[in-house]
Amino acid sequence: IIVEENKNYEQIVGSPNAPYLNDVLRKEGANLTRMFAEEHFSEGNYFWLFSGSNQNLGFLDRVPNAPIDAENLGHELISSGHSFAGYSESLPSKGSTTPQSGHYARKHVSWIAFSNIPEGTSGSASSNLRFEDFPADFSKLPTVSFVIPNLIHDMHDGAPPSSIRAGDEWLRKYIDPYYQWAKEHNSLLIITFDEDARARYPGGLTDPASTTPRGRNRIPTILAGARIKRGDYEEGKGVNHVTLLRTLEAMYHLKRAGRQQVLA
Repeated sequence: IIVEENKNYEQIVGSPNAPYLNDVLRKEGANLTRMFAEEHFSEGNYFWLFSGSNQNLGFLDRVPNAPIDAENLGHELISSGHSFAGYSESLPSKGSTTPQSGHYARKHVSWIAFSNIPEGTSGSASSNLRFEDFPADFSKLPTVSFVIPNLIHDMHDGAPPSSIRAGDEWLRKYIDPYYQWAKEHNSLLIITFDEDARARYPGGLTDPASTTPRGRNRIPTILAGARIKRGDYEEGKGVNHVTLLRTLEAMYHLKRAGRQQVLA
């Protein structure tokens, strides 16, 4: 699962500035045409996707000052005999809890905040890894992994179209080898975004039924890999970060973490 940053659906899907996302992943994968983020601002959406709650960290984009004891996807996987890890580009060292380092931002790395996920400083004792620890032998990947690009390659920093091009090229260079492997090895690539480009609006929960741009918070999301039936999928009223979490939990027969926000 790869999380990109702050782009509207229309800025990515069909854009000539994102040729890899469109000409490869969308062409071969499932494009969710009604995917909505849970809230503004950024950080809360990472927590919704990982734990079914913003853990009272949404709206303000602040790093928690104490470990969170709550159920989450990583703990669910590990406690059920599966495995989990997160790989963050520009993370200064395995297990680091630094709030920011260069183009790395901890607020985009939700698993660090939880007390029930191993966070050691060695690969065998940590779920908090650098992107350079992402295995070249993809068969050694955990059951589920997150990849968080840095602020340049997640399309956060810089203005479109250059920021979109930078992120798209990074995906082609660093993620496409895994994607090509995934198609032949029953694996799945999910690329989603934290929120749309309207982060200047006040923080708060978003509503897919809203008629205002701020209220809807529509984002791109593409699923690609083995056994994917390609095409555009409207998914009824739409889907969001928590319904994506529920899909992952259902795939591995896990308990449900958190709950859906009230406006979804």
